[in-house]
Amino acid sequence: MAVSTYETTILVRASAARTDYEGTLAAVRSTYESEGVTFLEFDKWEERKLAYPIAGEASALYFTGYFSADTSAIDKIERRAQLGGTILRQLIVARPGKELERIKTQRAKAAAAALAAAAAAAATAEA
Repeated sequence: MAVSTYETTILVRASAARTDYEGTLAAVRSTYESEGVTFLEFDKWEERKLAYPIAGEASALYFTGYFSADTSAIDKIERRAQLGGTILRQLIVARPGKELERIKTQRAKAAAAALAAAAAAAATAEA
């Protein structure tokens, strides 16, 4: 069985996440981990208003993650997400190891630049 690295963006019901964040997070992770997924990273992104309603929801909480899994697990994960009521939409994209490292490097540079800009803005405000 071939194991690959993937990136996922997951939209969950914001109303459910507001009332029981830990339960919602556990349900999302369970959808993936029950198929043998090993998360390399899994982060809450933010809650956003949707461009159009999905299953009657006007907003969704976004999660992003990187994981490794057997290639046959992807179809099973997508089916579990459709059958469960927590995940509204998800996108799973294959990310080879080198590409994943490039993404991590870009994110680190962006975070450092944002930190430097915030420090410069604070210094300007004090002056």
